[in-house]
Amino acid sequence: EGWINHDLHSHTTWSDGAHSLPLHVLEARAYELDAMAVTDHYVPGSKLHDSEEQLDAYLEQIERERAGQDDCRIIKGVEATVLDATGRISIDARHAERLEWVLCDLSGHSEGTLRHTPADKQAYMENVIRTYLGLCDVDYLDAIAHPFNTGNTTPAAAPADYPERLLRELAAKMAEKRKVFDIINSMIFWFQKTGVPPREITAQYVEMVKLFAAAGVMFQVSSDDHRTGLGNTRWPQLVITRAGVPSAQIVDALAIPRK
Repeated sequence: EGWINHDLHSHTTWSDGAHSLPLHVLEARAYELDAMAVTDHYVPGSKLHDSEEQLDAYLEQIERERAGQDDCRIIKGVEATVLDATGRISIDARHAERLEWVLCDLSGHSEGTLRHTPADKQAYMENVIRTYLGLCDVDYLDAIAHPFNTGNTTPAAAPADYPERLLRELAAKMAEKRKVFDIINSMIFWFQKTGVPPREITAQYVEMVKLFAAAGVMFQVSSDDHRTGLGNTRWPQLVITRAGVPSAQIVDALAIPRK
């Protein structure tokens, strides 16, 4: 239903992105985005997670860079990570309260999914779903980052591998708890080791998005920029369009409350 002009998942040199935050903001303005979220990693071992002073400095720099311009709404965020299959995450409510947009992903810190992945594929997929169900109960979490990024593990789990009954259970809870489904431009990165053709991964992901959209889940699009891809949301736009997601189920980035 038209181009979605936001990018709600991106990284700077505050974590593992290529560009400084000031340059990142200039890029967002140059690309004429309506809104962009800076969501640097907030994980154990990172400076934002391990140092209150560094988090203060990060938020202060975002404030400075977004002040004095109205070209693009710059949103203060982080990307936390899930720590185990109960849905326990790396940021607490006190720190999340200082932010406007909190993402959470599966990563190498996530026990039972991308960390110590079960050898049994069915057990692995059940752990992934159980983990996401747990995330739905984190009141201060806004969005699940790139759901089902499970292709580079052994065993690998492609979108079409997940049992429909589990997906429907998760979709219902995400809709109930209003957790946003993040579709990133670089999703093929997470399936590069599978040998599955990219267009097949896209087709499978479209079917998954259709199922979640039918349950009333909200969506965002993002670049997950680390290396100069800010604002590049071609693949998410393609998926959203093919899945027929209505505009009413796309996050209104300009309506995200300011803090």
